[in-house]
Amino acid sequence: MPITELALLHLTPGTTLSSPTLRANLSHAKTVLQNYTNRTFYYMQQISDPSCIYVVGEWESLDQHMNDFIPSADNQALLESLKDYITVDSNLEHLDVPNAELPLPRSEEELERARRGEQVWSITHYTIKAGKREAFEVQIREMKEKLEDGVGGGWCVGKNEGEDDVFVTLFAWRTVAEYELFGKGKEREASAYTGECVERNDVKHVRLLDI
Repeated sequence: MPITELALLHLTPGTTLSSPTLRANLSHAKTVLQNYTNRTFYYMQQISDPSCIYVVGEWESLDQHMNDFIPSADNQALLESLKDYITVDSNLEHLDVPNAELPLPRSEEELERARRGEQVWSITHYTIKAGKREAFEVQIREMKEKLEDGVGGGWCVGKNEGEDDVFVTLFAWRTVAEYELFGKGKEREASAYTGECVERNDVKHVRLLDI
Protein backbone atom coordinates (compact mmCIF):
# COMPACT_ATOMS: atom_id res chain seq x y z
CA MET A 1 0.00 0.00 0.00
CA PRO A 2 1.34 3.46 -0.86
CA ILE A 3 2.27 5.75 2.01
CA THR A 4 2.28 9.54 2.34
CA GLU A 5 5.43 11.39 3.29
CA LEU A 6 4.98 14.44 5.51
CA ALA A 7 8.39 16.07 5.87
CA LEU A 8 9.01 19.39 7.58
CA LEU A 9 11.70 21.73 6.24
CA HIS A 10 12.93 24.83 8.08
CA LEU A 11 14.29 27.81 6.17
CA THR A 12 17.60 28.89 7.63
CA PRO A 13 17.65 32.30 9.36
CA GLY A 14 17.65 35.10 6.82
CA THR A 15 16.40 32.85 4.01
CA THR A 16 13.09 33.59 2.26
CA LEU A 17 11.25 31.98 -0.60
CA SER A 18 11.93 35.07 -2.68
CA SER A 19 15.40 33.62 -3.36
CA PRO A 20 15.49 32.59 -7.05
CA THR A 21 18.19 30.00 -6.34
CA LEU A 22 16.20 28.40 -3.53
CA ARG A 23 13.04 28.27 -5.63
CA ALA A 24 14.93 26.75 -8.54
CA ASN A 25 16.52 24.12 -6.29
CA LEU A 26 13.18 23.26 -4.66
CA SER A 27 11.58 22.96 -8.09
CA HIS A 28 14.38 20.65 -9.21
CA ALA A 29 14.00 18.58 -6.04
CA LYS A 30 10.28 18.13 -6.68
CA THR A 31 11.00 17.03 -10.26
CA VAL A 32 13.50 14.43 -9.02
CA LEU A 33 11.02 13.10 -6.43
CA GLN A 34 8.18 12.92 -8.94
CA ASN A 35 10.33 11.20 -11.58
CA TYR A 36 11.61 8.69 -9.02
CA THR A 37 8.15 7.79 -7.69
CA ASN A 38 5.95 8.61 -10.70
CA ARG A 39 3.70 10.38 -8.17
CA THR A 40 2.78 14.00 -7.42
CA PHE A 41 4.53 15.99 -4.68
CA TYR A 42 3.46 19.26 -3.06
CA TYR A 43 5.15 22.01 -1.05
CA MET A 44 3.00 23.70 1.59
CA GLN A 45 3.92 26.70 3.74
CA GLN A 46 2.81 27.14 7.33
CA ILE A 47 0.78 30.33 7.72
CA SER A 48 1.74 31.16 11.31
CA ASP A 49 5.44 30.48 10.67
CA PRO A 50 6.37 30.94 6.99
CA SER A 51 9.85 29.51 7.63
CA CYS A 52 8.22 26.06 7.95
CA ILE A 53 7.71 24.23 4.66
CA TYR A 54 6.02 20.83 4.37
CA VAL A 55 6.77 18.26 1.68
CA VAL A 56 3.70 16.13 0.99
CA GLY A 57 4.17 13.23 -1.41
CA GLU A 58 3.59 9.55 -1.98
CA TRP A 59 5.90 6.54 -2.01
CA GLU A 60 5.28 2.96 -3.02
CA SER A 61 6.32 1.90 0.48
CA LEU A 62 8.25 3.02 3.55
CA ASP A 63 11.12 0.82 2.38
CA GLN A 64 11.28 2.56 -1.01
CA HIS A 65 11.71 5.96 0.62
CA MET A 66 13.91 5.11 3.60
CA ASN A 67 16.12 2.37 2.17
CA ASP A 68 16.15 3.05 -1.57
CA PHE A 69 15.83 6.80 -2.07
CA ILE A 70 17.27 8.44 1.06
CA PRO A 71 20.73 6.80 0.77
CA SER A 72 20.78 7.34 -3.01
CA ALA A 73 23.14 9.67 -4.87
CA ASP A 74 20.10 11.57 -6.19
CA ASN A 75 18.94 12.44 -2.69
CA GLN A 76 22.42 13.32 -1.46
CA ALA A 77 22.79 15.73 -4.38
CA LEU A 78 19.45 17.36 -3.53
CA LEU A 79 20.43 17.80 0.12
CA GLU A 80 23.73 19.31 -0.95
CA SER A 81 21.99 21.82 -3.24
CA LEU A 82 19.67 22.92 -0.42
CA LYS A 83 21.99 22.78 2.60
CA ASP A 84 22.57 26.55 2.72
CA TYR A 85 18.83 27.30 2.62
CA ILE A 86 17.00 24.65 4.64
CA THR A 87 17.31 22.09 7.41
CA VAL A 88 15.20 18.93 7.43
CA ASP A 89 13.32 18.16 10.65
CA SER A 90 14.63 14.92 12.10
CA ASN A 91 11.08 13.72 12.78
CA LEU A 92 10.37 12.53 9.24
CA GLU A 93 6.77 11.29 9.16
CA HIS A 94 5.05 8.71 6.98
CA LEU A 95 1.31 8.07 7.05
CA ASP A 96 -0.40 4.78 6.16
CA VAL A 97 -2.69 6.44 3.65
CA PRO A 98 -2.34 7.03 -0.11
CA ASN A 99 -2.57 10.55 -1.46
CA ALA A 100 -5.81 9.63 -3.22
CA GLU A 101 -7.53 9.50 0.20
CA LEU A 102 -6.29 12.95 1.22
CA PRO A 103 -7.95 16.27 0.24
CA LEU A 104 -5.13 17.45 -2.03
CA PRO A 105 -5.57 19.51 -5.22
CA ARG A 106 -5.58 17.31 -8.31
CA SER A 107 -7.21 19.00 -11.28
CA GLU A 108 -5.53 21.96 -12.95
CA GLU A 109 -8.41 24.15 -11.78
CA GLU A 110 -7.91 23.05 -8.16
CA LEU A 111 -4.16 23.58 -8.44
CA GLU A 112 -4.57 27.03 -9.91
CA ARG A 113 -6.93 28.12 -7.14
CA ALA A 114 -4.54 26.77 -4.54
CA ARG A 115 -1.58 28.52 -6.17
CA ARG A 116 -3.47 31.80 -5.92
CA GLY A 117 -3.79 31.24 -2.17
CA GLU A 118 -7.54 30.64 -2.30
CA GLN A 119 -7.39 27.43 -0.27
CA VAL A 120 -6.22 26.60 3.24
CA TRP A 121 -5.46 23.22 4.80
CA SER A 122 -5.30 22.26 8.48
CA ILE A 123 -2.72 19.63 9.45
CA THR A 124 -3.63 18.14 12.82
CA HIS A 125 -1.52 15.69 14.81
CA TYR A 126 -3.49 13.65 17.37
CA THR A 127 -1.38 11.91 20.02
CA ILE A 128 -3.42 8.95 21.25
CA LYS A 129 -3.75 7.85 24.87
CA ALA A 130 -2.32 4.44 25.74
CA GLY A 131 -4.75 1.65 24.90
CA LYS A 132 -7.12 3.95 22.98
CA ARG A 133 -6.02 3.32 19.40
CA GLU A 134 -8.92 1.04 18.43
CA ALA A 135 -11.49 3.32 20.03
CA PHE A 136 -9.98 6.32 18.24
CA GLU A 137 -10.19 4.50 14.90
CA VAL A 138 -13.93 4.06 15.42
CA GLN A 139 -14.34 7.71 16.37
CA ILE A 140 -12.26 9.03 13.49
CA ARG A 141 -14.36 7.05 10.99
CA GLU A 142 -17.54 8.47 12.51
CA MET A 143 -16.04 11.96 12.54
CA LYS A 144 -15.12 11.77 8.83
CA GLU A 145 -18.67 10.69 7.99
CA LYS A 146 -20.11 13.50 10.09
CA LEU A 147 -17.85 16.19 8.60
CA GLU A 148 -18.37 14.85 5.06
CA ASP A 149 -15.87 15.83 2.36
CA GLY A 150 -12.56 17.60 2.77
CA VAL A 151 -10.87 15.47 5.42
CA GLY A 152 -8.49 12.52 5.30
CA GLY A 153 -5.71 11.09 7.39
CA GLY A 154 -3.61 8.17 8.53
CA TRP A 155 -1.44 6.71 11.26
CA CYS A 156 2.24 7.59 11.52
CA VAL A 157 4.21 4.45 10.64
CA GLY A 158 7.85 3.49 11.10
CA LYS A 159 7.99 4.93 14.61
CA ASN A 160 10.40 3.64 17.24
CA GLU A 161 9.32 1.18 19.91
CA GLY A 162 7.72 2.93 22.86
CA GLU A 163 6.71 6.05 20.92
CA ASP A 164 3.11 7.25 21.12
CA ASP A 165 0.56 6.40 18.45
CA VAL A 166 -0.04 9.51 16.32
CA PHE A 167 -2.82 10.05 13.78
CA VAL A 168 -2.55 12.95 11.30
CA THR A 169 -5.48 14.54 9.48
CA LEU A 170 -5.68 17.05 6.64
CA PHE A 171 -8.73 19.31 6.46
CA ALA A 172 -9.28 21.22 3.23
CA TRP A 173 -11.22 24.48 3.06
CA ARG A 174 -12.44 25.72 -0.31
CA THR A 175 -11.49 29.30 0.49
CA VAL A 176 -9.73 31.22 3.21
CA ALA A 177 -13.07 32.85 4.05
CA GLU A 178 -14.66 29.42 4.51
CA TYR A 179 -11.98 28.48 6.99
CA GLU A 180 -12.45 31.71 8.92
CA LEU A 181 -16.21 31.08 9.10
CA PHE A 182 -16.33 27.35 9.71
CA GLY A 183 -12.85 25.91 10.08
CA LYS A 184 -12.17 26.63 13.71
CA GLY A 185 -15.60 25.33 14.67
CA LYS A 186 -15.09 22.09 12.76
CA GLU A 187 -11.68 21.62 14.34
CA ARG A 188 -13.20 22.09 17.79
CA GLU A 189 -15.97 19.65 16.87
CA ALA A 190 -13.40 17.09 15.73
CA SER A 191 -11.38 17.52 18.91
CA ALA A 192 -14.50 17.13 21.05
CA TYR A 193 -15.56 14.07 19.08
CA THR A 194 -12.25 12.27 19.68
CA GLY A 195 -11.31 13.91 22.98
CA GLU A 196 -11.63 10.88 25.25
CA CYS A 197 -8.98 9.05 23.21
CA VAL A 198 -6.57 11.93 22.60
CA GLU A 199 -3.73 12.96 24.88
CA ARG A 200 -3.10 16.15 22.92
CA ASN A 201 -3.47 17.59 19.45
CA ASP A 202 -1.52 20.13 17.46
CA VAL A 203 -3.01 22.09 14.55
CA LYS A 204 -1.06 23.95 11.86
CA HIS A 205 -2.52 25.78 8.87
CA VAL A 206 -0.85 25.77 5.48
CA ARG A 207 -1.15 27.07 1.93
CA LEU A 208 0.13 25.47 -1.26
CA LEU A 209 3.37 26.91 -2.59
CA ASP A 210 3.57 27.65 -6.30
CA ILE A 211 6.81 25.76 -6.82
